Amino acid sequence: MKQRGWRLGSRQEGERITRWPLLDPEVDQQYELAFLHWDDIARANWPKHPWPLLTQLLGFARAYLLQGGVVRTARLCPGVALCGLYPVMVLILVTLSAIAAGVLAGFLWLPLVPLVVAVVLWQGWRLADRLGVVWLCRSILFTHRLGSLRDTMLRQRVRELVGALLALEDKNPADEILLVGHSSGSFVLAMVAAELRRHPNSMAMTSRVCLLSLGQNLANLGLYPGAGAFRDDLQTLAMEPCLPWLDVTSFDDLLCFAGVNPYQACGLPVPKRGGSDYPLMQLLNLRQANGLQRNRQWLAQLFDLHFDYLTNPAAGLDLCGLMTGEITI
Repeated sequence: MKQRGWRLGSRQEGERITRWPLLDPEVDQQYELAFLHWDDIARANWPKHPWPLLTQLLGFARAYLLQGGVVRTARLCPGVALCGLYPVMVLILVTLSAIAAGVLAGFLWLPLVPLVVAVVLWQGWRLADRLGVVWLCRSILFTHRLGSLRDTMLRQRVRELVGALLALEDKNPADEILLVGHSSGSFVLAMVAAELRRHPNSMAMTSRVCLLSLGQNLANLGLYPGAGAFRDDLQTLAMEPCLPWLDVTSFDDLLCFAGVNPYQACGLPVPKRGGSDYPLMQLLNLRQANGLQRNRQWLAQLFDLHFDYLTNPAAGLDLCGLMTGEITI
């Protein structure tokens, strides 16, 4: 297929939605890219300084290690379980380094101990930030907050987003609508799609909606005992007629539940659509697409690979083709 020369037009701000026209001089149809804002809620709940992040991480570690979270996750996808342990392991390493440095400083000059410990902890924070550990930790803690029923803002935002989508559809009806969720955005994708199906005025719109999840980690939320409402959302999406849904993951991406059906991962029966398991699943070879022959090369780009679904056409996903309907789900 010919590679299209798509570019973004002028940005248009709206209620909870930012929109850009997708432009190509060779295409007569009109397409639009819309970003549904929920990122501000995640940032508002992210710890911004080392001390609150560390204390919240300890709470997550207690639940993850002592309440079976790591075991349930490892049974589905060992790579994701390891990534959940990664921030905890870094925390332990930095803490032990600070204690060791403090002990050594105490042999030299006792008043030096607090300063040395503080410096080691601060340098550990900076190193963790550079390695992506702080970002990963914040994402994990936000999901932990959702699964522990300590957040209602996202649910309210989902309802607002559905209202904004219906209002936009009323003004500018679309022939086809593709809802896309990447990484933790796959939670929001499922929530929005389910809320849309439940809305009394959405029947005409949902008949034209397709779903695309990229690098999804739905089970990171769905495995929490307190995530019953989220599992209800997935059950709503399993109702006939099912919305067309393509789930794209990669075994090279340790931050996603690669090759695991989202329903199975969340402890739910796998629905059927057209005689096949729902959703339709596709696996990408991200290491090959990036020419990563050695394991150390792969591990060095582990976080970057998690975003390849969106940024690397060589990965084998024609995102523009899906968004413009040239490729159907």
